[in-house]
Amino acid sequence: MAIQDILAAITQQADQRIADARTAHQKQLTLCREQSERELAKRKQEIAAQKEQRKTQLKAKAENHAAMLKRNAQLKKKQELLDRTYQKVVQDLSALPDDQIEPLLRQCIKSIKNEGTIHASEKHANLVKKLADSGKFTIGDTIKAKGGFRFVSKTQEQDYTFEHLVQETLRPKTELEISQLLFA
Repeated sequence: MAIQDILAAITQQADQRIADARTAHQKQLTLCREQSERELAKRKQEIAAQKEQRKTQLKAKAENHAAMLKRNAQLKKKQELLDRTYQKVVQDLSALPDDQIEPLLRQCIKSIKNEGTIHASEKHANLVKKLADSGKFTIGDTIKAKGGFRFVSKTQEQDYTFEHLVQETLRPKTELEISQLLFA
């Protein structure tokens, strides 16, 4: 019986070790599951936070884009209004009678230092012929312009058309002030 008791004790000890090993294994599995669930929950939170951050970024980008489009549309409209304003100035200048335009054209002709040909607009051809010194200038063909003239010599060309004078001389000097008056 002694062997039987020894075998029973060994079996009991082995069963105890197996039970302890199963318990330890179950505890390890439970810990692993809990850790995995925590990591999974943490990762889900990170993904949700990234998703919200991305949504916020996309919304801000869309709002900025919309604001930029609105600003560009407003600037384009303002530019159109300024263009129309200066076109109106050209029209008003060309509508003035010869006696009021004469000082301007006289000053433009005086500013020319070289000899050459003057090509007047149809509207001001007679006035330019009257004002131009025939010894210094020859009168050429008329040009398509609302008013004024172009001077051409062998070495230079000067544009004194109303369109050019308004766009290149008047507008740069007055555009800021006119913008403030129109859009303030």
